[in-house]
Parts: sequence; C-alpha cells; structure tokens
Amino acid sequence: MTFTYTLVGGATAVAELAGLRILIDPTFDPPQTYDVDGIDLVKTRGPAVAAEDIGPIDAVLVTHDHHHDHLDTLGRQVALAAGKVITTADGAKRLGPEVIGLADFESTTLPLPGGGVMTITGLPAQHGPAPLCEELAPVLGFLLEAPNAPKVYLTGDNYSLEVAEKIAAHIAPVDIVVMFGGGARFAEILDSTMITMSNEGMVKVARLVDAKHVVPCHTEGWRHFTEGADSMQAAFEADGLGGLFVPVAPGETITIPA
Repeated sequence: MTFTYTLVGGATAVAELAGLRILIDPTFDPPQTYDVDGIDLVKTRGPAVAAEDIGPIDAVLVTHDHHHDHLDTLGRQVALAAGKVITTADGAKRLGPEVIGLADFESTTLPLPGGGVMTITGLPAQHGPAPLCEELAPVLGFLLEAPNAPKVYLTGDNYSLEVAEKIAAHIAPVDIVVMFGGGARFAEILDSTMITMSNEGMVKVARLVDAKHVVPCHTEGWRHFTEGADSMQAAFEADGLGGLFVPVAPGETITIPA
C-alpha cells in the first residue's frame, strides 16, 4: 500500500493513505498580512491547489488552529465543511463541538473503506524555546497508522529535540516523516530566535525515529520562513541521509511505496 502526498503550499498538504484522503493544516487564503497580537504574519504566495480543486476529503488534521499559516479564514471553512476535524484539545474548544481534540499520545480512529480503521495519535510538539512555547499555545504532531500501510509521522511545529526523543521512544521506527521545517523567525520574538526546528535538528529527528523517507512541509509561502526545502535537503545530504529525502514542490504530487 502506498502513501501519496500533494503539497498545496506552506503547511498545507493532502495525504492519501489506506484509501483515505486527509487534508493537513488547510490554508487557502490569497497572499496578505495578518495581525497576530501586534506581529505581522505575511503570506507571500497563494495555494498551488485552490480549495475548490482539492476534491473529496475524509478528515482534516490541524496541528494548531491559532496561527494563520496553519489554519486561515478560507481553510477554516474548508475544514469545518469536511465534517471530520482533529486538532488540539484547546483548538477543538474554539472550532466547535463536532471537532475532535487530542491530548499528547491520545488516539482516535477513522473507518477505512474496506473495513478496519486508521488510528490517528496526537503527538507532543514544542513550538519554540521555553518559556516562549507556553505563550504560543499548544500544538500537536500526528501519527497515522493503518493495516498494511506505511506508518506516517507528521512532526508539526516541533522545536525541541528533547520532545523528539520522547516521541521516538513511543513510535520508532516509522516509514515516512512529513517534516515541518522553514526555520521560522520573527524580529519581534526573542530577537529573531528560531521557533521551529533547524534543518540540522530535523536530520537528528529522522535518525531518532529511524525514518525510511522524509518529505518536506512548511518551508515556503510565508515571510517568516528562513530555511527552504532545498536547504533541508542539503542538510540531509551533508549528513549522509540524502537517500531518505523525497523532494516535492507546491502543486506536485509524489507517491511513496510501502
């Protein structure tokens, strides 16, 4: 059974696994500037796939709902129209009573077309260094597991290798890591301290979870991203793991065999 992945742009992607189509962090607004507590969040590029062209969706995963580069205005409409949304416990309270909120290492299931279920587990993620991560509010990663399908880890905006070590103890080995990168920085926050994991850190995460493949996400389309997918790939190649990295451009679809 294969894993098919379409990068829409930024953190937004469609994952197809075990007969289900899953939308990740929907952002479909045109380029614009959002004011988030006095900080400009600048979207520089629209989605490579328009909302109306996404096609049928079985579930939506939102790593966190309170930042527009993970859930924007139009993305929120798309998510809630899909009927099945899974996010943080705090996010579920904000998005509505039908939304499923997960705590760290808590799981829910989705029925598969041919019988059986996909298990989706919320995984911890630390968005920035302490104590900044507490101000940025909770975020999640996700683990996707289904019978005879690749085991897929979505990192979300995790900054911490210590958290990654804790995750690896629970989930390693994994087949595919959808690696949220970008080297996010804001001049207004801790003198531009990076609030997502560096490329070198992501290489260590891939080793920790014993990944077979790494797919980039969350690396372009926003002004606060300082590390692109090319530099992520270069970091893997420099560490001898270039064969793990599967490049994908916005609007492109890739398929990875089991």
